[in-house]
Amino acid sequence: MVLQNIDEADGGSNIAAGPGTAKEAVQASNPRITVITPAYNVGPYIAEAIESVLRQTFRDFEYLVVDDGSTDQTVEEVNRLLARDTRLKLIKAEHGGSASARNVGLRQARGEFIAFLDGDDRWRPNFLQNQLALLESLGSDVAAVFARSRVISQNGRLYAVRWQRSGRYDFDDMLVQACPPRCGSSLLIRKACFDLVGEFSDEIFTPDHSMWLRIQRDSGMPYFWGNSAYLLDLRVRAGAISRDYRGRFEKNDAIAREFAPSLSRYPEGMAYVRFAVFAFRAGYEDYALRSATLARQAGLAHLLGDSYGWRLLGWTALPPIARRMLRRCSALARVVLGRIIRAPAAVLR
Repeated sequence: MVLQNIDEADGGSNIAAGPGTAKEAVQASNPRITVITPAYNVGPYIAEAIESVLRQTFRDFEYLVVDDGSTDQTVEEVNRLLARDTRLKLIKAEHGGSASARNVGLRQARGEFIAFLDGDDRWRPNFLQNQLALLESLGSDVAAVFARSRVISQNGRLYAVRWQRSGRYDFDDMLVQACPPRCGSSLLIRKACFDLVGEFSDEIFTPDHSMWLRIQRDSGMPYFWGNSAYLLDLRVRAGAISRDYRGRFEKNDAIAREFAPSLSRYPEGMAYVRFAVFAFRAGYEDYALRSATLARQAGLAHLLGDSYGWRLLGWTALPPIARRMLRRCSALARVVLGRIIRAPAAVLR
């Protein structure tokens, strides 16, 4: 085996290599793409994620799985698959969160392009081929491309799709539309972006959104591009970190405060519109009302020109008791749908 395991605690110096000069052979030629999977307690899903990468029609990649201090069978599952393909490597790190795990992978990455795949998601077989062809067809001012996703339940049942328009997105789109790529698993990114703006922030609950905004603002590559193809299966499950709504809303506030002053086509208040609507839906009225107050500073004309602006005006026009009833009806609908697709209703929020 060329390379099986890198122990991050030893600074990457503990490398298991095959006979002779196998380690030097690995380093001799760089792959086009580095795939990085941050993995924390995803034992039931990690094999499916890995296999979706190894089945890619585009073959010139290295695959770094960064174990973020898992306490379940995640490492055992990765070790079981290491012998399948020498492009697959396992990096062990102390638990530091998804941003920290991604940074560990970036420090080891040799590819010209970077793709992240969360340990419970999976790609369609042509994800890398399709994304690379699209990115290379665009100008050098496009930092990344992102695909549309199908949504699957915890047990892998398909129950929804996530649509976003195809085409170019600038900084204002990325902030006002509350991160159109939706999740880190949907993108292919030029590695030069990270060389220019640095690593993911460990202190941001939504490090993806913050990173994409930094890239657009600071790298000299101001555009992302939406792919029209559905290339990602996004697993939504109870217990995932993304279900921590209070933490998410706190960090949404921080992102809006940091980046809203850099908007060029919209007033700053538009940075809060979608965050307010999300908080109303989830029942976090304190965050919702505070964000709504800031959003209304954008002015009625801007709010009426945005679909979420209409929703914000609707939520704020309702009295508190009506908002509670609306949320209860929505929760009941999720329970019914959850039973149909055999998924916990909580994952459908």
